[in-house]
Amino acid sequence: MLLNSTSLVVLAAVAAATAMIPAQAAEAVAAGDAAIDALDGGREIIITARRRNEKIQDVPVAANSYGGEQLAATRTYNLRDLQALSPSLVVTVTNPRNTSINIRGLGNNVSVYNDGLEPAVGVYMDQVYLARPGQAVFDLADIERIEVLRGPQGTLFGKNTSAGAVVITTKSPTFDPEFGGDVTYGNYDFRQLHAYASGALVDDFLAARLYVSKTDRDGYVTNRYDGSKTQDYHDFGLRGQLLFTPGDNFKLRVIGDYGFQKSQTAASVLTGVIRTYDNGTNFTNNYTDRVTRLGVDAVTAAPGDRIVDVNGNPRYKMRQGGVAAIADLTLPGHILTSVTSWRRWDWYPHNDGDSTRLDAGTDFHQSNNQQQFSQELRIASEGERKVDYIAGLYYLWQSIKAEALNAYGQDAAAWFLAPSVDPVVGAAALNNYTVLSHSRPVTNSYAAFGQTIWHITPTVDLTTGLRYTYETKTGWFDQEATGASLAGLTDAQRAAAQAIRARYGVANYYEAKTKEGRLSGQATLSWKVTPDALLYATYGRGNKFGGLNLANIITTGQFAVDPVIKPETINSYELGLKTSWLGGKLTANLAGFWTDVSDYQTTIVDTAPDRNNISYFTNVGKVRTRGIETDVQANPAPWLSLYGSGTYTDAKYVSYPNAPCPIETNGVTFCDLSGDRLPGVSKWAVSTGGEAKAGIGSRLGHDAELYLGADYSYRSNYYTTASLSRYSRIAGYDLLNARIGIRTLDGSVDLQIWGRNLLNKDYYQSLSAGNTGAITGTLGDPRTYGVTLRTRF
Repeated sequence: MLLNSTSLVVLAAVAAATAMIPAQAAEAVAAGDAAIDALDGGREIIITARRRNEKIQDVPVAANSYGGEQLAATRTYNLRDLQALSPSLVVTVTNPRNTSINIRGLGNNVSVYNDGLEPAVGVYMDQVYLARPGQAVFDLADIERIEVLRGPQGTLFGKNTSAGAVVITTKSPTFDPEFGGDVTYGNYDFRQLHAYASGALVDDFLAARLYVSKTDRDGYVTNRYDGSKTQDYHDFGLRGQLLFTPGDNFKLRVIGDYGFQKSQTAASVLTGVIRTYDNGTNFTNNYTDRVTRLGVDAVTAAPGDRIVDVNGNPRYKMRQGGVAAIADLTLPGHILTSVTSWRRWDWYPHNDGDSTRLDAGTDFHQSNNQQQFSQELRIASEGERKVDYIAGLYYLWQSIKAEALNAYGQDAAAWFLAPSVDPVVGAAALNNYTVLSHSRPVTNSYAAFGQTIWHITPTVDLTTGLRYTYETKTGWFDQEATGASLAGLTDAQRAAAQAIRARYGVANYYEAKTKEGRLSGQATLSWKVTPDALLYATYGRGNKFGGLNLANIITTGQFAVDPVIKPETINSYELGLKTSWLGGKLTANLAGFWTDVSDYQTTIVDTAPDRNNISYFTNVGKVRTRGIETDVQANPAPWLSLYGSGTYTDAKYVSYPNAPCPIETNGVTFCDLSGDRLPGVSKWAVSTGGEAKAGIGSRLGHDAELYLGADYSYRSNYYTTASLSRYSRIAGYDLLNARIGIRTLDGSVDLQIWGRNLLNKDYYQSLSAGNTGAITGTLGDPRTYGVTLRTRF
């Protein structure tokens, strides 16, 4: 696709800046100490993987840490964009509720979502665990840093962090006054505002910080039905904080936040139709047959044209908010910490159930109203000692009120049922039929934990940790169905209509509960081979707790399904090397990992009669993920900073004999996927980039510099369904982002022109074939570009 005039201007400016930078390098050297380094190059990178502020190169944990300046410079304002910087992290967002966050191939099952389960990758915001992945989909700004901790973190970060953790730290109130923010305008009428103010309310006693965010963007996709633009984005965020420091040994930080987001969501474009199964038999009543029979003008445009044709006005609204209080009391040799939080997350979607302009699936949705309360108490040693330690107690309560609705319209029978079905029976059974269910899982989780760091010698440490978690989960599922009266049908027609309704949903009620106590822990032996080289080996044993199947399953009789999902057990092994060279100008880290998971939580097929081969969550055999990760940061000159990260991940089902078969397979009830790849995992992923800068003298009374940055990422192919259908295989893709700008060395002004997906690659975030044989996918963002003005006072 040809570049438009605006893109040519951006690329021309990038080329010009590239030519200028070497000539200005000498001036940049002189100004380097005062310059803002957007890639955090040359700074000591701090992480809190062991609940202490430590230099990343001194911590025997595979981790990445991204400072607020780097996140802002690369326009990384959400977790989906963060994966472009951290290749071991995979974030798939088909919609906020169905967000999948994976590290090293483990986390959420990319193809299945369940309110009765929590993910294996924990997301923490200001030390508070976010129990639902959708809580992390809001815009992220005014951030101090984001850490991606790879591998089990179950000792200190606790609940369901058997694959890793994403730790987000927002900026705290300051007693010195700070004001600033940024304003952005881009194509697709992109408008964004971030603003903050911070300062003392009472000197040395009470400080406050206020942050507001507003983002709006038109849609990328055209709905041919009414000409509207879908896949738009509207996000509002507000965060207020107070910091109390009544004495030198005590501080209390109180944080309140609110977020609202909405979007039109008809985004899945048609990429093809399955007409025959792999064995050569006809795919009966496939999508093409249906649209031809019903006279529907199907969309035949290329997927990259981003055209859909639906009448159901798909959309969602999402709200969240909460309050947290973090108290730190310093005593001689110790620090006591309390983290108290309450949060709420509300999710209201509306989906077109047939993805056409027919009134067949009027509204298919699953809404959530979630609340959580958590309390953590910790004591940590401080100062020089032979054994450092940290210990604590943790409690989490979570309640989710869920509503699932399948509302069938007047064209339902003609669209969903085979043409061989008696039209009178089909219409009576399905037209204007409604299946409505409610469920409510409630979780209570209790934990006690401790970790020690024994300094065996000045260069050898042994880190050990244990955590005991006891968890209860109770819930119920209640489904009702309403439709036209069948009284006017014959006995045979009535029986046939009832059989149809049984496949699509009838009254169903059951209760379920589970309780489990599990011990997790880890041991790490680390050796400072030299002051600039750290070698470590880690064994970790973790658990991803079980949950409940609160869906339309059969719980009694011959074909009963156990609604309880058992925990996963994880055994993880890691060997790592962290090195620093040339006085810290170059760091190079390497980690090899091997993780075995028993009782893996995924889907199998319910083959009971009249069940339409419904799949449900349960435990299968084993999976294994292993691989190698590298991270390199370089500052070869004061005017240049570079980074590169890469990962190879071999993730497989070791044992999965009763797997659902791919949709292209016919005549087989189960498929054995043992030895095949896990969905959602690329074997290869790479991120690389950097920034160059050159001083340009005084501008508007301030010393200033010109900078040029670029970021490149690549992911190899992966599957998006548990069955590994080849129609769910997303081809590998690469993305290029770039930026050019002028900023003052004191950070007061930064004017940036930026572009994302500069080569306008068409790539998929999701891809799969439905039971009609229609192959649909959600495309990632097209090329976007804009200009940002950032200020700080």
